[in-house]
Amino acid sequence: LIAYAQLGERYKLAMMAHEISIFADGILEMENTVIGGAQVNPRKLLDEGLRKELVSHVSELLNNLLQFDFSANSETVASMIKHQGATMRSLTSLSGRLEGFQAALQCVEDYVCMHGLKMWHEELSRVMNYNVEQEVNKYLLKKVLDADSKFQSDIVPIPRFPRTQNEPSCINFMGRIVSMLIKITDAQYTTYSLERSGWFMSDGSEVCGLKTVSLIRRAIGVYGLNGVDRLLCYRILHELHRFVKFFRTNVSKQGVLLEQLRDELFPEWKTPKNAVAIYASGSKKTEMLMLPMLTCFRRVGQAQLLRRMIRFELQRCARVDAKMLQHTVSTFNASLLSAQQPLEGDPDDIRNICDMTVAVGVGNPLGTIFMKTDPLEGLPVLMLFFVITYVPKLSYNPTLGSLSKVKEGYPIDGWPIIAGISTLLKQFHPSYAKSFLAYVGQFIRVSVQAYAARRQGKNEDATRLAADLKNSMVLVEQFCDISGLASSAFYEHVPQYLMEMCSDLP
Repeated sequence: LIAYAQLGERYKLAMMAHEISIFADGILEMENTVIGGAQVNPRKLLDEGLRKELVSHVSELLNNLLQFDFSANSETVASMIKHQGATMRSLTSLSGRLEGFQAALQCVEDYVCMHGLKMWHEELSRVMNYNVEQEVNKYLLKKVLDADSKFQSDIVPIPRFPRTQNEPSCINFMGRIVSMLIKITDAQYTTYSLERSGWFMSDGSEVCGLKTVSLIRRAIGVYGLNGVDRLLCYRILHELHRFVKFFRTNVSKQGVLLEQLRDELFPEWKTPKNAVAIYASGSKKTEMLMLPMLTCFRRVGQAQLLRRMIRFELQRCARVDAKMLQHTVSTFNASLLSAQQPLEGDPDDIRNICDMTVAVGVGNPLGTIFMKTDPLEGLPVLMLFFVITYVPKLSYNPTLGSLSKVKEGYPIDGWPIIAGISTLLKQFHPSYAKSFLAYVGQFIRVSVQAYAARRQGKNEDATRLAADLKNSMVLVEQFCDISGLASSAFYEHVPQYLMEMCSDLP
């Protein structure tokens, strides 16, 4: 009982609270004083001093604990598990330390006659937003300097720390958190499961899931989690711009080839003659374009799935801590979207509404429009050959409910690829997605005919063709699911009875 009562700790806390109350009482009893021609307000001086110390200690703590050791030459399955365990311990330690800071402010706010919890949220929000703003600078042509930042202050400055040796590309701890998430969910070592909402190793152990995101939220708060979401958005935008530049620079040179393939496959509802030869020839001619597309889709999809988990955590947290606010924002957002007239008002107000909807977890991040660009001629045809090229490298994993890599160590994963394709098509007219489904549907019908012919002839390729056919159908079904498209959109190109028959293939 004596150990449980913690009498020594309670006595120490009482003594410190007594000293704080005496010090604060002396300051608050002072009147305004003129020193050197400047008027000094003791209450304001106490408030600024507390904020300055709070910002200094919190910034130093975040910088010291949010450092992750991912050596480039030791990225193996064992090292990934080791780094993931060390990361979780760092986040747990940071969560406990920051909760202690918050509890201390709440404990002494009555003694110093100030709103400690309000001060905590204001300064933590400022620290997080400032570091996000500085980290975003690496994606911007026009950098935001300290003098231009609305989050930096001369009276209560936010300290800046040098970059770490392990993560020289990251400006501060917010960039290191995003880098850590990207590395522990690398498609080369993990497989994503949408049903289980997490990334898993080949042995079935989870390396990143909802518990991980919840731990990050407890460590850096809702403001920090919003900042991670924002950094992932800039990463996606950067990758999409790189893809558009790649398409205009390299793919446009193959414009005649893409137009020829499109003419040979026209119309999409009809099975063309010599379709197998067309697909084989097109795959060979576009082979050099596939690897950059794979890299783009994998990175974009990975970031989108991370944003999906972050949005779910924000929504869950808002339902518990701010239920009325979430309902209000959700209803207001729905009323704005259903209004007939275009949205009008101050751009700052509209931006605040958008930020509030993200903070309470409203909306689907996979439907985000990141950029406005001119049409890319031949994109649906090129994506068809991307599917034809990489479907044989995937196999359906019934345990995870996803397409996983056939060869261990190959940087490909089903759900990130599908999410990346869906995100890219969302940036263009809906006709692009319809054309993509039409081309893939045509490919599946041709594959069914080829399988039937080879099965009758007892060809050895029938088994491989059946596996590719099932993988193609799984990919399209998951694409429709994650894109918010009805299954009937694909049944226009492949009859439902044919899908059901092919799902029972050996």
